[in-house]
Amino acid sequence: MGAIEQEIIQRVRQLDSDDQKRVLEFIEGLHQQPKFYSPRELMRLPTEERNRLVAEAFDRAATMDFETFEAYSEEPLDDES
Repeated sequence: MGAIEQEIIQRVRQLDSDDQKRVLEFIEGLHQQPKFYSPRELMRLPTEERNRLVAEAFDRAATMDFETFEAYSEEPLDDES
């Protein structure tokens, strides 16, 4: 067993049972893929949960690289020029 594993075990043993459950939930959440909700499913969720999910999505998106483009332009679109 490595030094990190030993330190984790030692620290978890020092926690009360409620905090140990929270650690376990955190560990289980590391391997779960986020569920993707349809707009209809999102609207059916309680407001607090929906706001939490949207905030998490924005946090994940903050580290992504997006390409931006103009969807509308004043320039003519005809190819004859």
